[in-house]
Amino acid sequence: MELGYIRRFFAFGPVYGLVVIAAHVLGGLLMANERKIGYKIAIVASFTPFISNLIVYRRLIAPSFLSAIFDVALIALLLHTQSRSHQKVWFR
Repeated sequence: MELGYIRRFFAFGPVYGLVVIAAHVLGGLLMANERKIGYKIAIVASFTPFISNLIVYRRLIAPSFLSAIFDVALIALLLHTQSRSHQKVWFR
């Protein structure tokens, strides 16, 4: 919802939308192929909902509590120590 609003009403919207979508796709694709850069891109992509909420609503957490829980859970799972150690050991 926020991404559509940004794409429509801001000058940088279409570029921002493409960057966010590309970050999510590349992060997942490269992580599936065990690349360290994919893990880093996925971490950056996981913070994009908060940036979008900050632009649209002027606050970090979205009005939808359930959406905020999933956004925080994604970041927590990516930055968990076991995920980081798995990435260090197995990714190229």
